[in-house]
Amino acid sequence: MATRSLFTALGLGMAMTEAVRAGLDRSLPGGGSIPLRAHQANTQWLEAAFGLAPGTVRSVSVVDEHSGTAARARLAVDTDAADVPGHLFLKFAPHHYSQHVLMNVFGLGAREVFAYHALGERPPVLTPRCYAASVNRFRGRAVVLLEDLSSTARFRTVRDSVTPTEAEAVVDALADLHIAFWETARFSGDLKPLVARAPAADRLGDLIRRRLLGTMKGEAANLVPEPMKRQCRMFFERSRDIDAFWAALPQTLIHGDPHLGNLFFKGDSPGLLDWQNAMSGTGIRDVAYFAAASVEPEVLRKIERGLVERYAARLDAANIRADLDDLWVWYGAAMTEFFLAAVCTAEAGDTMQPFEISRVGVERCVASVAAHDSFTLLANLVDSNRT
Repeated sequence: MATRSLFTALGLGMAMTEAVRAGLDRSLPGGGSIPLRAHQANTQWLEAAFGLAPGTVRSVSVVDEHSGTAARARLAVDTDAADVPGHLFLKFAPHHYSQHVLMNVFGLGAREVFAYHALGERPPVLTPRCYAASVNRFRGRAVVLLEDLSSTARFRTVRDSVTPTEAEAVVDALADLHIAFWETARFSGDLKPLVARAPAADRLGDLIRRRLLGTMKGEAANLVPEPMKRQCRMFFERSRDIDAFWAALPQTLIHGDPHLGNLFFKGDSPGLLDWQNAMSGTGIRDVAYFAAASVEPEVLRKIERGLVERYAARLDAANIRADLDDLWVWYGAAMTEFFLAAVCTAEAGDTMQPFEISRVGVERCVASVAAHDSFTLLANLVDSNRT
């Protein structure tokens, strides 16, 4: 209890530190190597990012810009440099102060930078090409400069759904990502920042989950059954035990947030966007999260066993042995992952997402958790891991 109280105090201290850091970063000059606003990605910055001689880029203009959990902008570039496309996509610190603090506390911008470095020049899964990715920990800024997919890819929203064939393609892509990083020694080296958050950050996460889930008062309250409201308290009451259970399973690089809003399609091939939640983890968590978030519940119930079998077969073809029965149980327990994300988003209100959008996620996650009795599964697995 004393240790938990200490980490809780440290978590609050971390939040205060990052609040001050974000405030100073917005008010003090400097930090120009990483833009805080889209207009700061000027000709000189772009030339430095691409390693070009001064004067190579004639102009850079912001085509459009918006901000949520991160800020995003499309840039139009006038240059004769062969390696620089005419349009680019910039992702950087959010405009809203509280979102900026949240990004710093949980290292979301830094995680995305590390993820793109990990994926490298030949990523095992389709992603936008990354031209630059850097982080300034002192200022609390991070930026990624990416291929602009707006004219070459098809996008969906979180309210959309995928067909069974598309779901199979996404599961194949997730398996390929997981295979490439399965039990990699890099988690002790260059990918160590993706292994775990600081204990203080985890305890701060507990406080946020307690506030949002302890007594649901927002839009999700009428959509979550009362027994499920009680069960989901384990997210903050037993968070360390839950983390320990998942950490005891084989680890790989997982995307962490593969809902339809973070996917795109080129032809029949799916790709992944938004790597802010990338981490070492159990691959089946990605599969369950995607399925619960992106497939209509009545369709998912018919195909989900086949999706898990397909995932297991793809691992097996790469000489990674995974027991199908274990994967199926873990898949059912991992449905709680999307529940946590969807319900917390809805309970946070319009500052995170309009309810007409978040409602779909809550309805889908509730259906999946109910179908698998996921919280009971997770509690049993956590208890078994402790014995």
